[in-house]
Amino acid sequence: MAETVSGRGSRRARGWAVAGGITGGVAVGAALAWGVPRYLARRTRAAASDPYAHEPFEMPPTNSVRTVETRDGSSVHVETAGPEDADLTVVLIHGYMQDMGTFYFQRKAVADAVRGGLRLRAVLYDQPGHGRSGGLVRTEYTIDDLAEILRDVLEEAAPNGPLVLVGHSMGGMTIMSYARLYPEEFRERVKGVAFLSTSAAGLDTVETKPMRALRRLRRTVLPMLQQVAGWTPDLIDRSRLLAGDLGWLLTRKASFRSPNPPGSIVTLVERMNRRASIQSIVGYARAILDHDDMAVLPQFKGLPILVAVGDGDPLTPPGHSRRLAEALPGSRLELIAEAGHSPQLEYPGEISQLLLEMIDKVAAEIGDGSLRPEAAPPGADPARHRRWKPFPRRHGRA
Repeated sequence: MAETVSGRGSRRARGWAVAGGITGGVAVGAALAWGVPRYLARRTRAAASDPYAHEPFEMPPTNSVRTVETRDGSSVHVETAGPEDADLTVVLIHGYMQDMGTFYFQRKAVADAVRGGLRLRAVLYDQPGHGRSGGLVRTEYTIDDLAEILRDVLEEAAPNGPLVLVGHSMGGMTIMSYARLYPEEFRERVKGVAFLSTSAAGLDTVETKPMRALRRLRRTVLPMLQQVAGWTPDLIDRSRLLAGDLGWLLTRKASFRSPNPPGSIVTLVERMNRRASIQSIVGYARAILDHDDMAVLPQFKGLPILVAVGDGDPLTPPGHSRRLAEALPGSRLELIAEAGHSPQLEYPGEISQLLLEMIDKVAAEIGDGSLRPEAAPPGADPARHRRWKPFPRRHGRA
C-alpha cells in the first residue's frame, strides 16, 4: 500500500514537472516572441548614425490643410505647400499601403524652390483608406475609383492652371486611369508626368516573393478577408497596431534594398503601412494585379515624362519601367542604383533633382518666364543659374 501511494506521488510529481515545463516553455516562447524582435529592433535602430533622426516627418512644409468630400462620399485629407496663385502645380500621388508622407523630401524640395523664387505649388493627398483619409464604401476597389478621387481633389485644391502629375506605384496607375477616363481634361491641363516605381500592366506575372505572396492572397485568402474585413475591420486594424518592433523589422527587410537603411526612414514606412486600413489592403490587391492601361499611353505623347525605378525593386521590377518608357517616346528613364520600391525615400536627393529638372523642362515648354530658371550665359554651367540647388543623392547622408 505504501509503495502504491509512493508510486502515485511520484507520477503526480512527474506530471507537475511536465506541466511546469510546458508552461515554462510557453512563457519563454512568449517572452522571446515579444522580447527578441524588440531587442533586435532597438539594436538595429542604434546600429548606425541616422542622418534623418531629427527630420520633422509629422510636420512637413504646409500652406493649407483641408478635407475634400468626394462625390462617392469619401473624406480625403489634402495638404498643399507653396502659394495658392502659383504658376504651376505639382500633384504628388502616393502608392499602395503608403500615404503622402512618402513624398516628404520632395515636398521640402518644392518649398526650397519656392523660397528660391519659383512660382510653384505642391498638392498632396492621402488615397482613400490610407493615412488620414476615410475609406471607400465597398470592400473591393478599382484604380478607376482612385482616378475619380484625383479628379475631385483637383477640382477642389487645384481647379485652374497647368499641372505636373507625379505618381508612385499605385499613384502612377491612378494617373493612367485619369488620362483614360478624362482625356480632354488631361490634354488641357497636364504638362508633365513622373512615373516612380510603377507599371502599366502585367504585375500578375512578376515572379518575386512579394508578388507571388500577393497572388496567393488573391486566390486563397482574399475572398475570406473581404468578408472578415467587411464585418470587423476595426478589430483587425487594432491587432495590426500591436505588431510593433516585429513589424519594424519586417519593413526594414522587405522595403529597402540597402542593407542598413536609416532607422527613421524605416519607422516612417512602417507607420504608413500600419495606417493603411485592412479594407484598403484587401480591396486594392486585385486592382493592382489586374491593372492594364497600356492602351492609354499614346495620350501621353509629347509630354515631358520621367520614368524612374530602383534597380532592386521587387514589386514593380525595372523591366516594367523599361516597357513603360519604350511606350512613351521621348521619355527619360532613370534606374536608381541600390534602391528598392521607394527610391524617393532611399535616395531622396536624386529623385528630387530629377523631378525639379523635369519641372524646369515643363516651365520652358509652357513659356512661363516667372517659373523658368534664370538664363545662363553662353558656356556657363546651367546648374549655377537654376533657382534651386542640386541635391546630394541622399540629402547629405554619407
